[in-house]
Formats: sequence, structure tokens, C-alpha cells
Amino acid sequence: MQIRTFELGSLGTNCYLVWDDTDDAKEAFIVDPADFTDQVRSVVADEGLSLKYIILTHGHGDHVGGVNAILSAYPGVTLAAGKDEVSILADSSYNFTSYLSGRAETFQPDILLSDGDELTVGAIPLRVIATPGHTIGGISILIPGAVFSGDTLFRTSIGRTDLPTGDYDTLERSIRERLYTLPDDTDVYPGHMGPTTIGYEKRYNVFVGEE
Repeated sequence: MQIRTFELGSLGTNCYLVWDDTDDAKEAFIVDPADFTDQVRSVVADEGLSLKYIILTHGHGDHVGGVNAILSAYPGVTLAAGKDEVSILADSSYNFTSYLSGRAETFQPDILLSDGDELTVGAIPLRVIATPGHTIGGISILIPGAVFSGDTLFRTSIGRTDLPTGDYDTLERSIRERLYTLPDDTDVYPGHMGPTTIGYEKRYNVFVGEE
């Protein structure tokens, strides 16, 4: 399995391109494409990847700016997002696309994901973890040994909760009950800043430490 990180967009969002390098078809998925740059396009082409899913951890404009360009470039790619995030994706005043990119955009996922749902990309199993709080329908994506946490959990920090549908108590519960229950050696790939591990955050996160 390969994980390639791209820092994209005006807010430096982490976009992750993940593929199964043991699979002849080289199926891949991309998490939170803030933009669709030549760098991303080149990796897809150079590695011979077959892009299967765009998966959104939530609907804010700094995580979705490249969605429509990718869908245009690769017909047949499936757009997936949390089922409770539909209202944000469908309303540019909630997803802030006009503020961040100068153009108002809305999005309609092809599939809506619920807690516990499973997807497969090549031989990589993915499991959806509902982690609301930053937004009402935020999700994290668990793969073997790692989790993509979006703007729920950062390295020694957490996502903001003062935007529409955000709620601090909900976010804290998501982290404590859904993410901190993962093995300590689980790698965390957040929406911003560098990677971390569950064990490190339980010990050092000043916002949501281990109780």
C-alpha cells in the first residue's frame, strides 16, 4: 500500500492519494482533494493508477476544491461522503467554496456513508468512522494501520467548532470514543499539519488528552 500526501489549496490542506501496489489494476482512492494539480495528475499517470473513489471527510471548501475537476478528468470515479454532510455539500454558504476559491460550488455525492460502512480499493479494506463535531457529518476513514481524520484530530490539536454545524462537545466525544479507542500505534493522517499517532495524541494533545 502506498500513501502519497499533497499539501494543496490556499489553506494548505492535506490531500491523500492511496493505492494498492500489489494489485495489477492499481486501484486508488483520494481523500479531500483541495485542488487538482499537475502534481496529482502526474502521480496518477506515472503510477498507472485507476482512481475508484474520492472520499470527503467533510464538506468545507478547503477539502473539496478539486472534486469537480477530478470527476471531469476521470469519468466513473465515485464521490463518497458522510450521509449527514449532504446539507453542507449542497449549500455554498455552508461549504465556503465561494469564500475560499472565488466560485460557489455544490456537490452531490454518489454514495452516502454511515458509521461502520466498508469499502474496498484493490486489496485495501476501508471502514467509515463517524466523527462529527467539526461539522455535523464529518467522518474518518480507517485502513489497516492508519486513519484519515480530516479536521477532527490534528497533531496536538483539534478542528475548530465555531463554524456552522460545529460543536465542541460532539467533537470531543468523537475523538475520545471513536479515535482514541483505536490502537496506540495507529498512524493519523490529518487534514492539516503533520502526521501523528493515536498514542501520541492521547498523551500530548492539550485539547483532548487521555482521561
